[in-house]
Formats: sequence, structure tokens, C-alpha cells
Amino acid sequence: MPVLFAFILVMFAAAACIDDLTPQGGWSAPIVVDDKLFVGNRDGNLVRFDPETGNLDPNWRYPREDGLGAIYGSPIVIGDNIYGAGYTCRGNNCNGEIFGLSLADGSSIWGLRGLELKTKLVGQISAVGTTLLFGTSALGEEDNGPEGYLYALETASGSPRLKWQIPLDGNAWSGVTVDGPIAYIATMTGTIYAIDATDDERFDSDAASRIQWTFEAEGAVAGPIHVEGGSIFFGDLASNVYKLNTLSRSASSGTSEVNTGSGEWKIDVGAWVWAEPVVENGVVFVSALDGSIHALDEATGAEKWSTSIEGQIVSAPTLFDRKRGDTRERALAVPSGDKNVWVISVIDGQPLGVFVTGEAVKSTPLIHGDNLYVHALNGDLKWFSIDDTNQRGCVDLKEGGRCD
Repeated sequence: MPVLFAFILVMFAAAACIDDLTPQGGWSAPIVVDDKLFVGNRDGNLVRFDPETGNLDPNWRYPREDGLGAIYGSPIVIGDNIYGAGYTCRGNNCNGEIFGLSLADGSSIWGLRGLELKTKLVGQISAVGTTLLFGTSALGEEDNGPEGYLYALETASGSPRLKWQIPLDGNAWSGVTVDGPIAYIATMTGTIYAIDATDDERFDSDAASRIQWTFEAEGAVAGPIHVEGGSIFFGDLASNVYKLNTLSRSASSGTSEVNTGSGEWKIDVGAWVWAEPVVENGVVFVSALDGSIHALDEATGAEKWSTSIEGQIVSAPTLFDRKRGDTRERALAVPSGDKNVWVISVIDGQPLGVFVTGEAVKSTPLIHGDNLYVHALNGDLKWFSIDDTNQRGCVDLKEGGRCD
């Protein structure tokens, strides 16, 4: 009974979050560019961290003063520039910004500010070539408009230029995942869209004609879509995980049925899935909001093992090589919404250790060199030895002071 009660509390908490995603910092995972880490801090500033010195760069920060409210996704790099998104809300009045910055000094390449929209910008941005892609919720200035959009922007310097936009049937929190010229995005109504994002004059008169096919999941799709070997993998808030064959799907494919004949499957894992699935060596690792982790056969969806940790899992785990004596073994670094990052064996799901953050973690850990970097929900960036899991340092991503 206590386990059931705890699970019900988790579901109510998640449902409340879905009804009103009040901006909350601490979800942005760091990326590495030229041995520097870039990450969105708790207040919605993109900052640069030097792993060699263990310090923030005080001269590299956007915006320079007050942040954007919250940055959920990781930034992306195109050429000499870095791009990201953030938003804040007062009641139902939300203001978001897509920004483009110089990697060298953090200055805006689009004037004083980027593209400002009255909407929530939750999911990961992406790009096809020099076209920046991002999803939105409904626009505040549209009383009876669509519940969401996929936007395409030109990334060149000067001013942000809209190339095209496609209305969606729901809020787009999943972010955009690209595979070659095709962009995948999902909505909170459960629709998966496969969209041709190339510069092609065939689509000039009707941007919606870019939609190659759609699929209707059983539940809302809040988390990222994973692309691997001609297939996409994703979870929904009806406790399912899906594999769809992107090579065999078309506009004439069934919109709500998986085609087992082409290797597709749908598996119920018993709890809502928000985190992006991770795939390696024929195994799909699925993390759920009840703290469970499932290893599924990539070909069939059959479960190889399952285990659980304390706390919700809302972001993808990170695969890494854990030292064990004179050898190394593959493991998952799994972030917990309660606290800490758990080390789980990919072979049998056994716990192998823990990176003790002492704080909730809702971002994907980053491996760089021999360290694991964790952006904790309280706004700290902590780093640990991947060999012995000991903490090596901590910095406050807002003020820049050390916290170790």
C-alpha cells in the first residue's frame, strides 16, 4: 500500500505539472564546445564554464542582466554561433525568446534581443542545415489559434527571419529531433509529426505540405523523440514506449496502429514516460516517472530487465564506462528528481554506485574527460570523478561562486 500511495502522489504531481508548466530552471543539460561547457542557469541565463579552472566566465552571459525565466533545453551550435530558447510566465501571460549568440563573446547576433513570442518554449531546439527549428505552445495573441506551432528560422546574423511555420494540434513540449532532412516533433495530444525541413520550393505555397506522415500515440507525448537506425523511439503519458520504422512509414500508413511486420512495437512499462529513451547495442533503455528503468530488446520490445531508483526520472540517463578494478564496464548514470545520480549496470540493472548531488536532478548528466557534470535543480553545477564517484567541484551557475 505505501508503494501504491507513493505512485499515486507521483502521478498527481506530474498531472499538475502538465496542466500548468510554471517555468522552472535547472532542467537544461550542459553541452561541450571547444572544452568549454555551456548551460542555461536556473534564472534563464546562458553561461559559459571553464572545466580547467572550475569557474564561470564572468564576461560571457546572455542576457547580461535578468534571465529569461527558464531554459529547459540544451543550446545548439551552428558554425560560430550558439542558439537557445527560454521563457517566463505571469499567470497565463507567457513571453518566450529564441536567441542566437556569438560563441566568442556571447553577444546577440540578432540585435539587442532575439525572436520574442508570447508562448511557452519548453522543448529542445534543433536545426537542419542553417534552418533553426523549434516548437511552441499556443500563442498568447491568438484567441482561437492553433494549440502549438513548429517554427523554422534562418540562422544568419542580422535579424531573426521566419522561413515558415506549421500549426500543430497541441502544445509542443517534446522538442524537435532531426534525422537528415526530416524533423520529428510531438504534441501533448499525442501526435507525432514527420516534417520535411529542407529548403524546397515545392513547399513555398503551403508549409503544411511538408508533413510527410503523422502517428497518434495513446497518450500525450511530453518528452524527446530518439532517432536510431531508421527508427524513432519515444514514450507517452499512457505508460507506453513506441518504436516506429521511419523508412516504411508514409502518409498512407496507419495513424494509430504500429506495424509489427515492419519491426514496430508498443510496450506498456507501467508508468508515464517523459525521459528520452536511450539506445545502444540493440537495447533500448527506458526511464519512467515512477523511478523505474527498463531494458528492452530493440528488435522486439521484449523486456530484458527492470529496476528502479528513488524519485522521478524526467531526463534521459547517460551511458558511460565505469571503472571496476583494472577494467571498465558500461553503465547508466540516471538522474533522480528526488536527489542524486544513480549508476546502473546495463547488463542486469544492478545498482553500482551513486553520484551524491544532495539535490534533485532533472537534467541529463554530461561526461567530459574523466568527469561527470550534473546541473542540479537548485542551480548548482557539480562535477564528479567517473572512476570513484567522488565530487570534485561545485559552482553556482547564477552568481559564479564556488559551492564545494
